[in-house]
Amino acid sequence: MKPEHPILIFECANAHGGDAQVLKQTITRFAEIDYPEKHIKFQPLHPDRIALPDFSAYGIYQELFFEEGEWADIIDLADSRFDGVWLDIFDSYGVDILSRNIGRIAGIKLQSSVLENYEVITRLKDLSLSDTRLMINISGHELPSIERFAVFFAALEPAEIVLQLGFQDYPTRIEDTGLNKIAPLRAAFPGLTLCLADHAPAEDDLATIVPLLGVAAGCAMVEKHICLDRTGAKYDFHSALHPDEMRIVADRLAQLPAMSGVPFISDPEKNYLATTVQVPVAAHDLPEGSTLAFSDLIYRRTAQAGEPLSELMRAQGRPSVLGQPIGEGQTINASQFRPAKVGVIVACRMKSSRLKNKAVAPIAGRPSVERCLENCLMIDGADLVVLATSTLEDDAGLEDYTLDGRTRFWQGDPDDVIQRYLGACEAFGIDVVIRVTADCPVVSPEIAAALLERHFTSGADYTVAAQCAVGSGTEIINREALQRVIDLKGGAQHSEYMTWYFQNNTHIFKVETVDLPGDLVRDYRLTLDYPEDLELFSQLYERLARDGRDASLKNVFAVLDGDEQLANVNRHLSLSYRTDHDLISRLNKETKIDIG
Repeated sequence: MKPEHPILIFECANAHGGDAQVLKQTITRFAEIDYPEKHIKFQPLHPDRIALPDFSAYGIYQELFFEEGEWADIIDLADSRFDGVWLDIFDSYGVDILSRNIGRIAGIKLQSSVLENYEVITRLKDLSLSDTRLMINISGHELPSIERFAVFFAALEPAEIVLQLGFQDYPTRIEDTGLNKIAPLRAAFPGLTLCLADHAPAEDDLATIVPLLGVAAGCAMVEKHICLDRTGAKYDFHSALHPDEMRIVADRLAQLPAMSGVPFISDPEKNYLATTVQVPVAAHDLPEGSTLAFSDLIYRRTAQAGEPLSELMRAQGRPSVLGQPIGEGQTINASQFRPAKVGVIVACRMKSSRLKNKAVAPIAGRPSVERCLENCLMIDGADLVVLATSTLEDDAGLEDYTLDGRTRFWQGDPDDVIQRYLGACEAFGIDVVIRVTADCPVVSPEIAAALLERHFTSGADYTVAAQCAVGSGTEIINREALQRVIDLKGGAQHSEYMTWYFQNNTHIFKVETVDLPGDLVRDYRLTLDYPEDLELFSQLYERLARDGRDASLKNVFAVLDGDEQLANVNRHLSLSYRTDHDLISRLNKETKIDIG
């Protein structure tokens, strides 16, 4: 596009006041203007999808609402008179209008206040935008954020990414036209098209000059508000030009200094974003002690104080959990998070039918459970390690294996492992559990740390590796989610298989499955349940000690990769919850939670 012939977008906005006939008259009248690359833009929105009823403009949004059939007629008329039709997408209703008319839509625009609305983004991902331009308004955002948005929205594969500068105040000051941003944006994004949304006061002569200055500075597109009559328009008339004014180009370069020399983001612009941004709102009740995922949130304009998603994710990543319950429809603030106490809870019992007293079976001269606890103490991000056993007398002696007090000791329910875990959480103030079973002498601190990091970034209730060597992995579980199993199920009959309660109820729990890097994944059996397992571990540790290496997963794999005979010592053994079809069928049925 040559600078002397920019695309000129006639922004109808809401000067029509909710009257479809007025909007159609506007289309017809402005279509008479002779201009190459003449486009027109509309703002379809739904009051309940853009805001909550407590927002000051909610009543106005109700007044401006058009049904889908009305929008079809409006778009059809515009498409016959203009070179391109654009839509401002504020909410999921705008996506509905886009999807039903996409063959006639040249481009869509996302206001700066919508760029983190994942309701809208998720819907747009379902559409093919290969023939549709995507314009991102970047008002209120610094260059690093703009770069992040440009890369993010490029993944939607639109026909073109356009960066738009300029925001509307009522009225907008000359100093806030945004001409000062054009040079930095061109330098930072040389491959992207720039569009100037000019909202200079309509009564000022500069309203017809600023677009020319924007083009001269490097913008290939210009957006201007229009209306039939400013005196009769109820909304969006401050910068709207009459048909005759849209034909005028005047030379007022003498006033250029008034348009430059201001900060990249002015105070009114900051206020604009702060007062119009769609902030995360709880999509449902969020209990104390839980973590936030995208699925927990909707995005609305509201009178409540709220913070952007990026701030909430930064707070949660410290790591933290919600320090108080959040009700449905309430905003969330970083101050409502509290530091999460992360505890490794190692379940251990002395009873074992296939390998007697396996918890204290010696592996190269050291009890199996102590090998496991040593690895657990090396997990980055864990605040403490708890050896959790039952209240039965046979298990009391396990307190002697807590590595001279470096790990805590807890006795709880003999049969209900979830209740035992909850008891340990209550006793030691644990919010997030790294679940380990004591029959895993070489449990991997590297895998546990990777899962823990993903747990907080994803906001999951339960996080697990997609694949890893049996006995090397862990599971990350929110204490709140464990309690929810008990509250919803009334108990956990098969709690030793607690994994099933989460993976079989993804309609209730947020489950995150992590693909680990290849160097942490093998198909070896590294759990202690049979004499053959003990034989493998004994030889493995003797080999590591002889070579002066520790029992890191890297070193364990190096030994087994190089000794097929050793790796095959226990390869023929299987896990009942993977091969016993009767057990699997029973677990699938009895761990399901029906919430009605």
